[in-house]
Amino acid sequence: MVDKGKIAFTPAVEISYLTEEEQKNLLETIQSEDCTPSLSQAQKMKQLSQLHRLDMDMIFKIMTTAKPNQKEFLKLNSDKYDKFLGKFSTPKDKEKHIFKALEFYDKHQRKKDITK
Repeated sequence: MVDKGKIAFTPAVEISYLTEEEQKNLLETIQSEDCTPSLSQAQKMKQLSQLHRLDMDMIFKIMTTAKPNQKEFLKLNSDKYDKFLGKFSTPKDKEKHIFKALEFYDKHQRKKDITK
């Protein structure tokens, strides 16, 4: 998989320490979930393997945990929201205000749906 560019070299080194059975289970998970392990995921699997605690369920759990660099982020153009959020000075304050507004909107929508 390294030669084909499907997995990075450094995680592959860590994976090489897994037993053959663990590597087969990992490959099955890679194929079924269409994902490859990050370095930290590979290191975690290596560590659990050395403790004889790496089974198919643990591999699946590790591989399906969202990686920080794969989390979805929403970017907003400040020109469009500054008229509503200009009074808030930091991005964190703006985020809190947006979240409160969304909670209010959601609550309003639910009440509206109940009265239908």
